[in-house]
Formats: sequence, C-alpha cells, structure tokens
Amino acid sequence: MRASLFRPAGTVLSTALFTAVALFGTSAPASATDTAGPRYYLALGDSLAAGYQTLPGGGHVTGRGYAQDIARTLAARASAGGGSFGFVGLGCPGETTGSMIDGGCPYPHSYADSQLAEAETFLRTHHDARTVVTLDIGANDVDRCMTAGNIDVACTVAGIGKVRSGLDTILDRLKAAAGPRTRIVGMNLYDPYLAAWMTGSQGRSAAALSVPLGDALNATIGLTDALHGIPTADVAAAFRTNSFLPLTPLGGQQVPLNVARILQWTNMARGDIHANDTGYQVIADTFLKKF
Repeated sequence: MRASLFRPAGTVLSTALFTAVALFGTSAPASATDTAGPRYYLALGDSLAAGYQTLPGGGHVTGRGYAQDIARTLAARASAGGGSFGFVGLGCPGETTGSMIDGGCPYPHSYADSQLAEAETFLRTHHDARTVVTLDIGANDVDRCMTAGNIDVACTVAGIGKVRSGLDTILDRLKAAAGPRTRIVGMNLYDPYLAAWMTGSQGRSAAALSVPLGDALNATIGLTDALHGIPTADVAAAFRTNSFLPLTPLGGQQVPLNVARILQWTNMARGDIHANDTGYQVIADTFLKKF
C-alpha cells in the first residue's frame, strides 16, 4: 500500500453504491451463520496485508500489521471454543491489482505464480472449511500520482480506473474459488497524503485535494465490493479521513483531526506511509467488526 486519497465522488457513485447494496446485499457475518468461527484466515493484498513497517533507526520489518492482529484475535477465539485455527498471509509489498492477477510483485514472496492464483489454490483446497479472507489492494495503482507535494489528477483518475477493473477480476476469481463457508471482506484506504498539511501552504492545498481524490478511490472500491456481495471495512472512516474539524493539539499546535490521525497512526512523520502498531490495530478492529 502506498496511498489512499478522497470524499465520496458525487451523487452518482453514492447512489450506485446504495443501489448495489440494496440489490445484492452483503454476505452475513460468519458469527451469524457459523458459531464455531473461522478455521482459517487468509490475508491478501499489498504491504499493509504483509504488515510492512519501517523502523526508527532504519530498515524495515514485515509480519507486524493488521493481519497478525486479526490472526491473534481469531486464534484466541478458536482456542476458547476448543477449535483449530490456521493463518495464511500472502500479502506482498508493492502489489498492484495488475501484479496480483498476473504475478510480478516486486517484493520477495513465497509463491511462484501470482498471489491471486495462490489464493485460489488455497480456497479450492479448503473449499468446505470455515474461512475468512481479508483483501486490501489498489493503493499502489495510484501511489505515484503525488510527487513533491503535487497531485497529478489525471494520473489518479487513470489509476482508479485500473483499480475498478482489476478489483472486479480479483473478486470474480476469489468468489469462484471460495466455498460456501468462506467470507471475504474488502477494505478501503486511509489517506497518508494528509501529512503534507504540515509542510506549508502548498502542502495544505495538496492535502485538501487528496481527500476528494481518495474518496473517489474508496467509492470505487466500495461499489465494486458491493456488486460482488462483499462488505468493505471502512478504514477511511476509522482514520477520520474527511474530518478537517475539529482541530486537535499535535506537537504544540492545533491541526485538523484527520491530519493528526495520520501522523499518530502511521509512520508519515518519517515519510513512511505505512501504519504503525496503533494504526494497524485500528485497521484490524475495523475488519473484525465485519466478521
């Protein structure tokens, strides 16, 4: 994951999303249909799914993110109920919707084919098992559209189009491979570009523009999920992405709440867009509400 970006992209997208949910619905939480809870948890996506974080003194780690937080919670629930539990994390830093489908994630990974093909194999192999799947993908399709505090709107719009078509293919294939007791939950994105607010007037303008662009990306993710009957964990809302008010104290000054959340829950203070431990737990908790 690199970026999230913007505010609901207008009445048409909002109405379409509402209609899609009304027509297709979303699958019922696993707890409503299967009190034993999931036996397997499959985490799919990019660097957020991989639990990527930079370290204060340099370097980075993986395996310290929301998927691990979710896995610990589900494992504890399974243990309390006397059941077994298995966690499989396939998230690959740098993954785009295209590379998830075709292969070629730039970060070292354990599977020879694409992440999507590996996920399909897992789901078919465990077709009848109680399984929950989380998916975050799409941020890297737009992450190069902001440089030096400037946002390339045309680049962002083109990237959102790639997310729509790529996510549609990904969800079609996941649902085709999934068994009757598999629950898939998508995720929208927080907006790391809000941190530019702290860099002066040009940065404030870029931060303000990033919110409506990010909302358009998130509306696209939410609509595509809904058309496939898949719920979306509203991470953008959890991070208060649209809340320029109220102002809140941070580092001796008053800043918009959404800016404060990005600086408190990610590593953007040192230029790393990835969530920190607190932010990853927020994402995990947002997902868990959908299980």
